[in-house]
Amino acid sequence: MHDHNLKQAIFANPAVAIEISDSDGRITETNAAFRDILGYQESELMSLKVADLCHNDDKEREMQGRRQLIEGERDHLTFRKRYRTKGGKTLWGDTNVTVARNATGDCEAVVATMVDVTEQRRQELLQQGQTHILDLLYQNRPLEEVCTAIVEAIECVEEGLLCSILQLNTRTGTLHKVAAPSLPDFYNNAVDGMEIGEGVGSCGAAAFSKRRVVVADILSHPYWQKARRLIEKTDLRSCWSQPIFSNNGEVLGTFAIYYTEPREPGPFELELIRSAADLTALAICHKQALSALQRRDQLKSEFISTAAHELNTPLASILGYAELLLNSQEHASTPTDKKEKYLNIIIEKAEMLSRIIDDLLDISKIENGYSLGLQKKSTHIRKTITNVINRFERIASQHVFCLEMNDDFPESATIDEGRIIQVLDNLLSNSVKYSPEGGVVKLAAAAKPDKLEISISDQGVGMSENQLDQIFDKFYRANTEDKAVQGLGLGMSIVKEIIEAHKGEIVIKSNIGEGTQVHFTVPHP
Repeated sequence: MHDHNLKQAIFANPAVAIEISDSDGRITETNAAFRDILGYQESELMSLKVADLCHNDDKEREMQGRRQLIEGERDHLTFRKRYRTKGGKTLWGDTNVTVARNATGDCEAVVATMVDVTEQRRQELLQQGQTHILDLLYQNRPLEEVCTAIVEAIECVEEGLLCSILQLNTRTGTLHKVAAPSLPDFYNNAVDGMEIGEGVGSCGAAAFSKRRVVVADILSHPYWQKARRLIEKTDLRSCWSQPIFSNNGEVLGTFAIYYTEPREPGPFELELIRSAADLTALAICHKQALSALQRRDQLKSEFISTAAHELNTPLASILGYAELLLNSQEHASTPTDKKEKYLNIIIEKAEMLSRIIDDLLDISKIENGYSLGLQKKSTHIRKTITNVINRFERIASQHVFCLEMNDDFPESATIDEGRIIQVLDNLLSNSVKYSPEGGVVKLAAAAKPDKLEISISDQGVGMSENQLDQIFDKFYRANTEDKAVQGLGLGMSIVKEIIEAHKGEIVIKSNIGEGTQVHFTVPHP
């Protein structure tokens, strides 16, 4: 009676799953905890063997251990193994196996107790994966390698899932494969470069809507109808896609989980895909920041060389013409007009030096986190713009300047006149620098309901998409190959700061060989 009651008490323990089998591995008895964990009815388990519940990769080890127990080579067997549930899922259990023997010492039954440690094991695997990924980032490994490691780490956590990481090209609005080692190559090639949009698969829709998109059955879901023929060539049947966000909320790409059967995510899967997306965001942002720093260091090195040249050139002219003036003082016969010419050149070069120094001081303020102080006041803006154009017509007579100012453009505006002149000077100078002789440079000024819009366009060499992406970067020069083109690479960065300090916006459009258009606004009134 005592033994019977003890057995009942043990079997009733909800924290411990118990399975009893004979020496041939046939299951003879289980408790409710065991059945609940694996999802079987008692009658179903009676027709199974222990091996039927064991993960394929763990079968040989367990069967060998059980044979050793039965033959008396071991007293007990303790290990962590993977079980197969009735629904086909995998779970981890800490298992302890012993043998009950009769009076003669023969095996009467094999008793196994199991504690479900699936969640613990998942967290261990995730931690191991995260540690490995952080190590790769520390080693500055390529982004593709890091993202592949992320995918593999997630795939290890839950058997049966397949993952992909797609990165968004914000300029083209297309997604591109970064890592998807378990998906078919033909499928990866087909989706690489797909445009984002409402209802464009799981990933295209997720990137477009900035929200998680869960498609439990690909073949029946409207988002996948255009790709149905492609999907039918694969075993993929469900796809959940999570947007990857930067720290400022911009979409960087998508992290997707696929299954080979229709499936809805549970709480664990939802947390898993969110964590995977966050980890991928860390990797992408780290790589972008590192690339930006490396690029910045390169630009600074180029800047130092350029700055030395830009400062030395006008200084050499000043020194040279000052020497000529001194010599002319010794020769009374030197014509006055020639002396005036020398003085004008000295003044011109001195003004150039002053502008360079001003730019250096401005960028120093920006670099140290200070804003460019504005001195805004009512300014005769029509006159200001006209004067700037007239000045450029004198100093850049090899170009044609065209001024278009709408009749409704106001006479006055509250701006920092000196800073706006600085903006116009920079933009017009760039148009002159990068345009052929005889090229038309047009300035158009128009009034909008709550702002003033000024556009400067030219017929110059234009810029590539890559150049446009960097045009506002400090120390960046769009054309470093042409040494005749002057500039420190500071102008456009300062221009942007000035416009934004005015609470305005600046946009640049350009095509190689077709010229460049710069549009900026300032609030009005």
